[in-house]
Amino acid sequence: MAALTRATKANYIIHDRIQAETTDREDHTFCGIMFPVKCKDILPLDHLVINSVAVRGALGPLTVWVTKSEDLNGEIQLSKKHWTKIYQKEHQPSFVGYKELDLSANPIILKPGQVKGIYIHSTRRGDEAIVYDNKAKQKTVDDSFITILPGRAHVSEKVFGSIPIWGWGSAWRDNREFVGQLKYGAVYKLWNPQENLSFGGSFRTAARILFMCQ
Repeated sequence: MAALTRATKANYIIHDRIQAETTDREDHTFCGIMFPVKCKDILPLDHLVINSVAVRGALGPLTVWVTKSEDLNGEIQLSKKHWTKIYQKEHQPSFVGYKELDLSANPIILKPGQVKGIYIHSTRRGDEAIVYDNKAKQKTVDDSFITILPGRAHVSEKVFGSIPIWGWGSAWRDNREFVGQLKYGAVYKLWNPQENLSFGGSFRTAARILFMCQ
């Protein structure tokens, strides 16, 4: 009977917070940075929970946005209608150390294989709000759980604005990289017969031996 009511996912987030940190060459500063984050599907995860992002620069009135859960064929859209605002707060300048933006009230949830866009923007006047880099490699960060990919910088003081601060040309700069940190936790799948192939060979062998011992 217990097997029929067996839980399929852990009811906790791992206690050790995982921190993904980028390189930091301070190639540029401007109003915003937009970039994709992918949850890898090679581990038996139910989902990841991104609890905070951290950036540095002159900062000011910051907002953080995430793409809605909709199928856009992997494309990160520039239209505001495809995004949800999850953070808004004004911050003092932090030119040296990263300033953590706490997303715990509206965390970003990523399922295995899922890609979501994150957009961090400041309405502060001028071009010093947020530090970012030129694209240096195909993957900005690539750890055991997530991949952070290069994205676009934003040179408009208006959120999702299409006009740069100098009044002409494009407000977006392709081939740019997020500079900062993401902190997240992982919720794992629990072993069940139907999820057996999601687990590694050693784990499957151990499970089989335990069944043989019954």
